[in-house]
Amino acid sequence: MAALRAGATTPWLDWPADGSGEGAALAAELPGAQQLALLRRLNAHAAASGRTVPAATAERVLAAGVSGRGRSELALVGVAEAGESGQFGPRPVDPDALADDELLRVASALIADDIAAVAAVPRPAPGIVDRVRAVRRPWVRSFVVVGMPWRADAVRADLTAQGHRPGGRRPTAYLLADDLETVLVQAWTARSFDQGGASWRGFVRANAGAGHLPPRADLARMARSAAYKYGAERVRVVLDDRLMAEELGVHRLGGPPRLGVHAVDLVRRVGEPLGLLVPSADRPQLLRDTLGTRLDGLGGPAPTLPPRWDAWLSTQAERTRHDLAAARYPVLGDLDRLLPRPLGEQAGSVAPVDAEVLALALGLLLDPVTVPARVKAKERS
Repeated sequence: MAALRAGATTPWLDWPADGSGEGAALAAELPGAQQLALLRRLNAHAAASGRTVPAATAERVLAAGVSGRGRSELALVGVAEAGESGQFGPRPVDPDALADDELLRVASALIADDIAAVAAVPRPAPGIVDRVRAVRRPWVRSFVVVGMPWRADAVRADLTAQGHRPGGRRPTAYLLADDLETVLVQAWTARSFDQGGASWRGFVRANAGAGHLPPRADLARMARSAAYKYGAERVRVVLDDRLMAEELGVHRLGGPPRLGVHAVDLVRRVGEPLGLLVPSADRPQLLRDTLGTRLDGLGGPAPTLPPRWDAWLSTQAERTRHDLAAARYPVLGDLDRLLPRPLGEQAGSVAPVDAEVLALALGLLLDPVTVPARVKAKERS
């Protein structure tokens, strides 16, 4: 254990059993196998870039708890004979034989602790520019943005930053849409930030197996809700951002961080232990401000549906297009964009890989999420 604190990367079973290895004797109480394995992997991750793990970080890993469902801390094989470890509970294990998922349970809890510490830092008061932008200008067209939640939140924020705050009397409701596979990906992403929950494959299987779209991906249902609230004649289905930007008189529409499949899966995992540390209402925005910003552009490609659900996806897309066309909502763009890409253009199924998710987590342990730069700047002023 002392060697791991010093940056060792030697696997447990390769460590000299006669006590000739570097470091102090084993303590009476050892960390679990998950913690020891995670620290060895973190040492290797740091060494690959010519760095070492700070002593305080090493201690945090060794003292960390285990998040999520599954086994609790596991004893080390070779430290105690099977008969001495008790009749109950899991048998001792080789830490280097543990699945990446086990290490992610420890890493997620540590990252959640860092994010909770960020939440404890007071947010700076809005500056004069922020206050001016928050005031709705009477000459700005009245509008609201609905549709895909993950993207709609980012579009609203960007339009507000451009001086076009949503709202006003009798607004036009712009329903953001896209091909249905992208809509499903964004629904899973929004769920991962808001409440964690199922993995990508589990999310798809639960909805496709039941034969329906999840509420966050049901564009026809969202359109009916907007029509009921604002009037059907004031609902616009947006499939071309440029046309919406032209109507609103802005140069462009912003968007959310571009997170790959492994990045979203890490957010999903971190959200569970974070929910025990901060109020549930604060968790989504806190994750957006920290992991959403930090992981922008990382995590590989976007997820895609497994081939077994191609027929379901096509059926749902055709039904969505039919419902929106039948309701005669004005469309900015082409409703055919709702349809999935032809099978020949798909690159195959993309889903989270635990090893890739763990690599992102190791980077966040080596360079933790800290106090936002905007807060530091205010403290210096």
